[in-house]
Amino acid sequence: MCVFEKCLTLCKGNPGTIVFPDGEDERIVAAAHRLQRDGLANPILVGKPWAVRQILQASGLSGSLRVVDYESPALLERNAVDFQMIQEKKGKPVSPEKALETVRCPVAAGALMVRRGEAELGIAGNRSSTADVLRAGLRAIGTGAGIKTVSSFFFMIAPGGEKLLIFTDAAVVPEPTAQQLADIAISSAAQLKNLMGEEPNVALLSFSTKGSAEHPRVNIVREALAEIRQRNPLLQVDGELQFDAAIVPEVAELKAPQSSVAGRANVLVFPSLEAGNISYKVAQRLCGYTALGPFLQGLAGGWHDLSRGCSVDDVYKISVVGFGLQRSSL
Repeated sequence: MCVFEKCLTLCKGNPGTIVFPDGEDERIVAAAHRLQRDGLANPILVGKPWAVRQILQASGLSGSLRVVDYESPALLERNAVDFQMIQEKKGKPVSPEKALETVRCPVAAGALMVRRGEAELGIAGNRSSTADVLRAGLRAIGTGAGIKTVSSFFFMIAPGGEKLLIFTDAAVVPEPTAQQLADIAISSAAQLKNLMGEEPNVALLSFSTKGSAEHPRVNIVREALAEIRQRNPLLQVDGELQFDAAIVPEVAELKAPQSSVAGRANVLVFPSLEAGNISYKVAQRLCGYTALGPFLQGLAGGWHDLSRGCSVDDVYKISVVGFGLQRSSL
């Protein structure tokens, strides 16, 4: 069963509440209408009710959607108070004026809804920058217990669906330290195990395979491997491995014959954001892989970022898979 079908199964008959902070958008309105029609979600759009009604009418869509106005006085006051309390607990108190200024924003309002449990999932980014989406998630939702690094991953699905890989991190951490690489690897391995029930085989990628090159960037990968093995000794992980040694059995036999991961890796941890971002787009555009994501990991609640160039279908699929990830992690 492919990722999307698995998540559809988890959603059907058990629709959750999803908030779209950038709600005054034709793509969001259409995707939310479709999710509601298919019985997969109870959507909440953040925006002006009249604006959403106009989009529904102009699009010829029947029915109605729940809309929350983030600038309503009562909600602004509640959000400002909640934000002040969150900051105080972090030891970073803010004035009432600063709190009010911060929450006078649809993305902040949506993130606070997720924190309060009013929505199981929040998906933004179709009109907001990745930086704004991440900032809202970190400020309002915070990181999960024992987690220090917020990162991202893509599900990469081969043409025909015969192979599923995870590429990480391709959207958040530009130059991860050894500690951050270890966090990213452990979190991503858990995503594959929890959702798909597959045993993760984690490859820490580099331009070197098992000492074929020496460089400070290679040393970071080696340090990450040592930390992962100390923190999670049962996880199948190896590095440093070049991409071909990680996924091609014949190459693995030549370059890393003693490795239990080489040649069969399904979680590919890139040494930098640059490498990960370029690689997923090459796989998508030249090799025909479907890229599902990016999905954020490490936050204490379901919160994901869309590309500003996303389609209605992208929003629909990210929403369904986002629910699947939330429910499989419980």
